[in-house]
Amino acid sequence: MKLQKASRCFGVMLIFALIAWVLLISLPKEKHHLAITHNFGIGFDLSPSYATVAVSYPNGSIQQIARVDGDRAYREMMLRLSLPTSQHLHKPYRNLGDSISDIPRQIWRDTRKKMGLPSSKDVGTLSNMIYALRARATCYVGEPVSAAAISIPHLTALYGDDLRDAFEYLSLFYLEFFPFSNFHPLPASIASYAGNGLGLCEDYRDDAACAEEELNIPSQFALTVGYTHTSLTTSQAHVSSAYYIEATPTLENLRLEYDTRHEESYWETVRHMLQSPVIDSPVSRNISMVLLFGDATEVPRFRGVLGAVINEVLGGQVQIVDQQPEFSASKGVAELAKRAIFRQGWIQDVSSEL
Repeated sequence: MKLQKASRCFGVMLIFALIAWVLLISLPKEKHHLAITHNFGIGFDLSPSYATVAVSYPNGSIQQIARVDGDRAYREMMLRLSLPTSQHLHKPYRNLGDSISDIPRQIWRDTRKKMGLPSSKDVGTLSNMIYALRARATCYVGEPVSAAAISIPHLTALYGDDLRDAFEYLSLFYLEFFPFSNFHPLPASIASYAGNGLGLCEDYRDDAACAEEELNIPSQFALTVGYTHTSLTTSQAHVSSAYYIEATPTLENLRLEYDTRHEESYWETVRHMLQSPVIDSPVSRNISMVLLFGDATEVPRFRGVLGAVINEVLGGQVQIVDQQPEFSASKGVAELAKRAIFRQGWIQDVSSEL
């Protein structure tokens, strides 16, 4: 008898919970009006174990602001998102079937949003880091930061919809650079390319001249290298304008702990990853640039290994681009953000569904 009564109570509770959930997901999304309130650009760059933030002012000054080290949750998330097993369906979809198959995940994300929560655990972790970066930027510039842009390393399962949701959760406007590729995240390699003053017109206020200048930027092939005290990523990229980059599949190792650098196998791994994008490429290309970014690219032993690879594999005649490698990506994002804000009319009211 008691078991039957308990079963009925559980059934009633389950029905009420189901009804409450249906009512919750049927509620319309609340629209929040976000306003871009400043004409300077704020750029965030997420590295596997830390993140940086920079600002670009209309007068041409670009300043690094701060570095924020990732906590354990952040580092574990980035490592997990580097694994092929973490891949899932995501926007932009390849076909209608993918869109339909992803509906349950999107419903669950929308449910969490309507409960005032981040749309996923990863979005919550990303939000914590972005919140810290925005706080440092707000303190530095002396006014609230209402809009920003972000770059990321090439991780196989770090998607643009998570970044957008993290910005929405923080009521921060997400600046977009690829109008025809929604949810396409900005890679750290192209951000660092821009942060070194490459691929951009001189006077962004003159639309016609700027467009013509960027259209005529010579294209070239580059070896891009992101090296930190916990990771190494390498790729071969075709670069010209900072709004265009074509990269071959990237090699990434987020378990390359610098503490093990005294082991010869460590440097053998580094050597292999540096030369692989060149010697394992199905097409032989004339690489004329090596683009470096990350907080460990100035380590002498690393430079020695890189120099050997350049001499042996690239023939020694390449341009090394490595200005302020720890902050070059966030500085490039900040510059792109400033230009995006200008092209949108300095200050713009934007409706964001949260």
